[in-house]
Amino acid sequence: MGGELVNAKCGCGSLLPAPRCCALDPAALPGAEALALLDPQGEEATRLFNAKKYAEAETLALRVLELAPNQRLALRVLFELRKAQQQVTAAEALAWRLAGLPGTPAIRAAANIQLATLLVGQGRYAAALTPAEAAVIAAPRDATTQHMLGVVLTETGRLTEGERHYRLAAALLPERDGLVLANTAWNLKLQGRLDEAAALYTEALTLRPENRRAVGGFAQVELGRGHAERAAALLQEGLVRWPEDRTLRLLRAMAELGAGEAAAVLARLPNAEGLLAAELCTRGEALDRLGRPAEAAAHFAAAKRQQRERNGLVYDPAPFQAKAAALESFTMADRLAALPRAVAPAVPPLLLLGFPRSGTSLLEQLLAGMPGIAAGDEYAPVAELVPTLEALTGAAFPLALDRLLVGQGAALLEALRAQHDASRARFLRPGFRFVTDRSFSTLWHLPLFKLLYPDAPVVHLLRHPLDVVLSNFAQEKRQEGNFATSLPSIARHYALTMAAIRHARGQLTLRYLPLRYEAMVADPAAALARIADFLGFERSVLPEAAALRANAFARPEPTPAHFAGRAPVHERSHLRHLRYQEAVPDLFTEIRPILAPWIEALGYGGAES
Repeated sequence: MGGELVNAKCGCGSLLPAPRCCALDPAALPGAEALALLDPQGEEATRLFNAKKYAEAETLALRVLELAPNQRLALRVLFELRKAQQQVTAAEALAWRLAGLPGTPAIRAAANIQLATLLVGQGRYAAALTPAEAAVIAAPRDATTQHMLGVVLTETGRLTEGERHYRLAAALLPERDGLVLANTAWNLKLQGRLDEAAALYTEALTLRPENRRAVGGFAQVELGRGHAERAAALLQEGLVRWPEDRTLRLLRAMAELGAGEAAAVLARLPNAEGLLAAELCTRGEALDRLGRPAEAAAHFAAAKRQQRERNGLVYDPAPFQAKAAALESFTMADRLAALPRAVAPAVPPLLLLGFPRSGTSLLEQLLAGMPGIAAGDEYAPVAELVPTLEALTGAAFPLALDRLLVGQGAALLEALRAQHDASRARFLRPGFRFVTDRSFSTLWHLPLFKLLYPDAPVVHLLRHPLDVVLSNFAQEKRQEGNFATSLPSIARHYALTMAAIRHARGQLTLRYLPLRYEAMVADPAAALARIADFLGFERSVLPEAAALRANAFARPEPTPAHFAGRAPVHERSHLRHLRYQEAVPDLFTEIRPILAPWIEALGYGGAES
């Protein structure tokens, strides 16, 4: 029995015995002298692999690794074989072991780049951060390591750090490189620096015109700059060269949808069968525009099912329930009253609070037409301060806020404010009185926000809960905790976050203005007049009603991504759920009990629902 356990193959699929693979005891690994004796066999396995004698290479590599699981050459051969066989779990396990082996800096850098590349290829950027950082530490003067870390940091939202490593990579290369330039351009696009991004994309595509991703990225930049015709031309030219490219096809369909050409979207994506989640949602939105809600709902449901079953995106409410419970326990008026407050800033944030798809994007677009308000989007979330707070206090948030009461706590709060103001520095220009903050994550950090900006105004966007849930259901975009992968998970997360906001409002003295989405789209001028009064602006600075309805103000710099989808203010989505309820009577049956208390509490009980 014991022998069977020892010889049992590892569950990862490497075909090594478990004790020589994922159940490996590091203390039992052979030392350098023993490994050297096996080098000739490792070299032979490599030679067989390079000669495409894969079966013989595999047999020899397995034999060597049963004797010495840390024999690098054999391990590399087995990794390449399992990767080629698409044995993903086995390849990853072997890549992690290769990355952890000792060796020269160049060897360690190469192994970690190999692992990071594998993880990036799976879209697992957060997991790729550790090997990407290890590669840079091993070989900081290597352009490849710097470039890889730039990719990972950019895709995990650490944009300024990602830009820095991209520029380090470019500086280490003997000449300008089209791939590095294109990736830097994408980073700048995400930062809202669209003019700089456009210049880099132009250069990148001159150097490497075959870069399809750069064509798509450049088209998105041009859409954001308001150059819709140029974006369409780029995508059309790309599709002529690469007619089967799904990303370019999807981007072209999305541009057509934004231009109101729903029928063209259906022609471009003619059959739902075989479509990916983003394609299904785009086609579903086109069907919605054409007055076919039942078909649209089926597309959205298929997209969400694909996200769950194929992409493994599952919503787990437990961490958010724990977070909400901790906040509710901590956020008590008496407790917070004793905590220090930062001094009033010259340019405070204007927090646009609201569940995704409640209308905060549209409101920010309209506010950008008011002199004195900068569009801060989600560029500087207060949540980014929490790791610093926790590291300096040795306590988890929100309990870390108690540490502000002792020692240099007040100075720590001012340091956090300075850190946050530094991240907002590009918005703090003369003439601006407020910088909007549209970060959804701020709802989990309202006590910290209140301490940093005691008198900052908060505008809370409210919309019929069923419309909010339906709008999230129609989007392919990933949200926190993967909450947007089903109607029930969206509804549960909505109820959880609304309860958290309600409790915070009861304990924090917020400078608070509720604003209904329905009122904003019905009369944008009246909605902004309310906000102007709330903020202390003269109504004379407000744009004309026609200009607000057109929603075509000068593009701010940096430019939030949602500005690419700007359109005249419309009421097409007002009580949108009613059309779906009529077409698919059971669509909301499961979520009604979850949302019913909020429909009543927010005053929507009188609406037909």
